[in-house]
Amino acid sequence: MDKKYDSMTLIQLRELARDMGLKSITALKKSDLIEAIKNHKSDDNQKQEKHHKPTLDEHKDDHDKLDHGNDQSDQTMDSGKQDRKRSSHASEMERLDSGETKEGILEILPDGYGFIRCDNYLPGENDVYVSPAQIRRFNLKTGDIVSGNTRVRNQSEKFSALLYIKSVNGFNPAEAQRRKRFEDLTPIFPNERIHLETPGSGVSMRMVDLISPIGMGQRGMIVSQ
Repeated sequence: MDKKYDSMTLIQLRELARDMGLKSITALKKSDLIEAIKNHKSDDNQKQEKHHKPTLDEHKDDHDKLDHGNDQSDQTMDSGKQDRKRSSHASEMERLDSGETKEGILEILPDGYGFIRCDNYLPGENDVYVSPAQIRRFNLKTGDIVSGNTRVRNQSEKFSALLYIKSVNGFNPAEAQRRKRFEDLTPIFPNERIHLETPGSGVSMRMVDLISPIGMGQRGMIVSQ
């Protein structure tokens, strides 16, 4: 019984004491509160023994209530542990955050990790390292425009490392996690024509319309030499 009370938090002990009808418990320390609860329970047990002898059913009900109370106590303790873990993780992220946001085009290397190329997709000193775990978690692809905060760089590190991702291609990172592979997408062919020739335009636009018409949704690349 003592171990049970010792494992409970001060808030849980106060709630238990209020349920028992104890008063003036706010100023009590944990050890004093435990002693008061034990004394109160001892007095109650003595009163119950004087009035009647408990039956087998009453013993069973008390046992079920105690188990239910233990279950609630365990759930409260688990919730408290999770809150402490989240708080510790948040403080760790704040400690590692450099406060600097980087954005660029992601290049994934054959080894599984990648770099955010900040200088027009060319390797440079401002590149940001992206771990394989982050690439797998957010389903990142080469060519994605990734924005996020960087971690504080150590003296031995050549590049800054990505601490957390703010956006992928301008959207929430959760959207990138749910997107399908490009190979699995269904192509939708253009069904509406774009007329390049306009009144008063030159002959060249009319020639393009005649020789290589362009449809709505059709992709093309113009390379200048």
